[in-house]
Amino acid sequence: MPASPPRDRFRAEIAALRACAVLLVVLYHLWPGRLPGGYIGVDVFFVISGFLITGHLLRETADTGRIDLARFWARRARRLLPAAYLVLATSALAVWLWMPLATWRQNFTEVIASALYVQNWALAADSVDYLAADADPTAVQHYWTLSIEEQFYLVWPLLVLLATVLAVRLGRSHRLMVGIVLGTATVASLAYSLWITQANPPAAYFVTPARAWQFGAGALLALVMGSATVKRGGPTFLLSWAGFLTLAWCGLNYDETTPFPGTAAILPVVATLAVIWAGEPTGRLSPTPLMRWRGTHTLGEISYSMYLWHWPPIVILPYVLGHELGFGPRVGILVFTIAAAWATKRWVEDPVRFTHRFGLRKPAITGLATLGGAAVLVSGCLVGHQTAVAAEERAGRVAEKLVEDAPPCFGAAARDPEKPCHNPELDDQLVPSPEAVAEDYASGYPGCFAGVHDTELNDCTFGDLSDTSLPHVTLLGDSHARSFLPALVRMADQKLITLSAQLKSSCAWTRDEIEHEDPLRVSTCQEWKDNLQTWLLERAPQTDLILTTGYAKMLTGSRQERVESMEAVWRPVLDQGVRIVAIRDNPRLPKSPQKCLSQLDEITPDACAVDRDKALGHFDAFLATGKHIDGAQALDLSEFYCDRETCPAIIGGVNVYRDITHLSVTYVRTMTPYVYRRLVGMGALPRPS
Repeated sequence: MPASPPRDRFRAEIAALRACAVLLVVLYHLWPGRLPGGYIGVDVFFVISGFLITGHLLRETADTGRIDLARFWARRARRLLPAAYLVLATSALAVWLWMPLATWRQNFTEVIASALYVQNWALAADSVDYLAADADPTAVQHYWTLSIEEQFYLVWPLLVLLATVLAVRLGRSHRLMVGIVLGTATVASLAYSLWITQANPPAAYFVTPARAWQFGAGALLALVMGSATVKRGGPTFLLSWAGFLTLAWCGLNYDETTPFPGTAAILPVVATLAVIWAGEPTGRLSPTPLMRWRGTHTLGEISYSMYLWHWPPIVILPYVLGHELGFGPRVGILVFTIAAAWATKRWVEDPVRFTHRFGLRKPAITGLATLGGAAVLVSGCLVGHQTAVAAEERAGRVAEKLVEDAPPCFGAAARDPEKPCHNPELDDQLVPSPEAVAEDYASGYPGCFAGVHDTELNDCTFGDLSDTSLPHVTLLGDSHARSFLPALVRMADQKLITLSAQLKSSCAWTRDEIEHEDPLRVSTCQEWKDNLQTWLLERAPQTDLILTTGYAKMLTGSRQERVESMEAVWRPVLDQGVRIVAIRDNPRLPKSPQKCLSQLDEITPDACAVDRDKALGHFDAFLATGKHIDGAQALDLSEFYCDRETCPAIIGGVNVYRDITHLSVTYVRTMTPYVYRRLVGMGALPRPS
């Protein structure tokens, strides 16, 4: 039986806010279209934590004149870690049992990051990693908020302790010094949050300094409310209702396009502060009866475990069912979440939190138990992670061998316009496998690809550039152009061409800015393109052909403006006598083919194909510009990706796509002879002697 909790005063407004916060998050994840701004529930939790923890620290310093850091951290560990580690272990086991091997590496990596409470930093790094940004969410992605909370619990008492020491040494009021120290930290964090939300929105959502001010806001409220000279008055019930209604309004009106946290986060933070300040107002129109309702109280009590349990089944259950979640399974997840949270609170959280057995009340024992639990989780996940890595490496070796010694009709050979063919022996083949294809990109040429925020040009050449008998080709563009690099390198190795490459993430060769939520990525792209234009004009006499393509979706402006944007930077190079061939952008898929392929019991040639109109129906400015501008040409390779009706995920036994927007390098390598033949046939390259 669980131990009896201490008889702390029940705060109905805190319970109600917790219930509101967890419902916002859970309903948002289950029905994002109905509650697009439900993610603000996380901000409510942050404010509550700042308020409660700071209030506790202030009372401790008032009573004892000091802060027992070891005791504080041990108490937080007993409160949070048992349920957190239980859900992590359960999620890791579920990943092992039900999710395909293709998902293991990322899932187990994030379980480890979550167990060590650095998940938010891992996600921040992925958010600016061009190759990881489009990855499917993992079963423990929601632990980023808990990581921020734990980091807050680690640092915040040190700030209060610093203020206490300063108060003693300077002979100042303790409360005044705490206010100065915490206020300075809060204002600095808010300023940083406003800046990084504009400068780097993907990372801003996850990094701790951009969120610390929300804890700080709650902390400053605790400081104010703890002062004997501050009295609440007036119609506080209106303030309370205004706070709850504001949270509801944010949940309904914010969405994924809202820059966040930034200024948008101020409104839910202020609303939360208003509800806490109002407390339990009296009167006929007061929300207090609703806040004290047993259902509200229960949801508030189990809100932490509800948050932990709700997300893993959203990610894992589709793999178990074999299809996306419908209304029934989503309702089932909601019921499961409430039941699992209640059971966890009853038999895991409270027993560990309030027990006097096994010496767990001692900080040292709590610390050892924490290290032991983390070690077990990390060790188990390392096994799963290494299993996935080994499978990826084996699949990669198989793919490399097949490309070098290809069987008949392998890959693009099955689509040879002059001699299409079919090899029945490849019908059940899939190379690279879904678990390996995520790593199937042009990683062997790190010096050829500028990073998302780089502005310097690359030093990337292949072949003997002094051999003027060979045409010199320059490849320009973003990661879609990068996919063609291995094919062109093979041509250089075969002494058909010499090659230079200037490639940069999210940066096609156009005049106008790209469409991206990261302003720094946009501005550095413009600077990189300015440097590129100078470089191209300087090397025009030694350049015979420029090949360029990119992610057509990221271009801005109307159709005519996109063509004009390309023409503006292409024309000066064309006037120098350099040929330009624009490659039509590759298909853009509506959903991940790898998720579909990884769930198949049997591989068939038509498995996971998508409708041609959905994949190629968008306007392609590269194709249009290549056809429109005198001196330029367009290379449409769509016949190698699609037939008249569909775009297969598997062609000639080869896995065509790395993700929804990128081709696999294995497939592009099989296209090498056909790309060369097309370039020769259109006169862009001379016929070999």
